[in-house]
Amino acid sequence: MTAATPRQARVTSTDGTEIAVTVTGQGRPLVVSPGALNAAQDWQLLADLLAPHFTTYAIDRRGRGASGDNSEHTVQREADDIAAVLDLAGPDAILLGHSYGGLVTLAHALHRPPAAFILYEPPIPLGGPVAGDALAPFEEAVQAGALDQALTLGLRNFLKLPDDAIEEFRQTPLWAIRASMTPTWAREMRAMDSFGDDLTRFATLNIPTLLVIGELSPRWLTDVSRRLHQALPDARLVEIPGEGHDAFLTGPHPLADAITAFAADLTD
Repeated sequence: MTAATPRQARVTSTDGTEIAVTVTGQGRPLVVSPGALNAAQDWQLLADLLAPHFTTYAIDRRGRGASGDNSEHTVQREADDIAAVLDLAGPDAILLGHSYGGLVTLAHALHRPPAAFILYEPPIPLGGPVAGDALAPFEEAVQAGALDQALTLGLRNFLKLPDDAIEEFRQTPLWAIRASMTPTWAREMRAMDSFGDDLTRFATLNIPTLLVIGELSPRWLTDVSRRLHQALPDARLVEIPGEGHDAFLTGPHPLADAITAFAADLTD
């Protein structure tokens, strides 16, 4: 087994839920909290690129992949999961949160700031509820087992993707995988809408922070990151050209470069 060969680890969260972690590489620890429709395996391309210089701890957030679950879901329980993985990774770990996983890491950081922070388009509901009235038909589709329909509704009404982009996505192998994750997306949308829009609470996070946005990402998501850039005391913002909300899958090389450059600046 080489240093780049992924290995599996498990931690136990505060409520007893077991959280699975895929560990890849060697070097400074990087803990990754994936988004609502992602799991640890989606970050493997990036982890492989970073393997010579980082030990990536990619989390299967509760309710997906190899992790356990609990019938009661809150952002704070997921923040406790992050804390358990950070205890495994060590005190100098960089914490990366993508999309909804970014909300989880922000909730964690308010109580226990990491050594450094990377946020990739966290969907803070600055313009009002993200799901709102669209949540009910989405949940009805999930409960009826119509997961393809649920994914379509979520992409259209939550992420605001145009129909042509949704249809293009439907033709890819990832569609079925993402559709299978829609049941946990429902509870996360509820948690997202109750997350609040007050950015001043993050002004105390005086830690080095990299905000990543994709050039092709939905405007409302990039606007959130730009507002966070103003609110956080030690933040920088980088845009990945030609990429959208999932550059770790579609353009991992420039994202890896941005992470590597950020980490290098931390040691200067």
